[in-house]
Amino acid sequence: MQQTSPIIAQVYIFYITTLGVLLQVIFRENNDVSPVLEKYEVIISIFIVVITIHVGAVILGEIFRIWIGNGIPISGVISLLFGFLAPILLLLILLPIFGWVLLGFWFLLLAKVAWDYKQQCHHFLGQLLVRALHAFERLMNHTSAPQELPI
Repeated sequence: MQQTSPIIAQVYIFYITTLGVLLQVIFRENNDVSPVLEKYEVIISIFIVVITIHVGAVILGEIFRIWIGNGIPISGVISLLFGFLAPILLLLILLPIFGWVLLGFWFLLLAKVAWDYKQQCHHFLGQLLVRALHAFERLMNHTSAPQELPI
């Protein structure tokens, strides 16, 4: 069994720290909802999802690198895309016009990356679907004799 990478520990600490700060922003004293959350509730919720996807991609890429010997190239791309999106969402709150411009550039970058990785994603999803269907077929064809309950 191989040891986990210190990168995974750093990512966990970053994620927990970020969520802790967001919880402080969301809930103030006496469980009152912060005015920041009332005005930017959707952006903050999307930010939490983006950070979660970013952290998940980093951790999965690192786990595949440790256990299999090489990472999944798409996990690095997903991590970079969502890592770039997180500060853009915060800029939507602080400097809305600049944030919208950067969000537009991010969507252009997303379209280019999706076009570049289209064949690789199609191949990966096809393999995943075939494996899932084979596993389901084995599960459905697996017939065992009824077992008696011990008394």
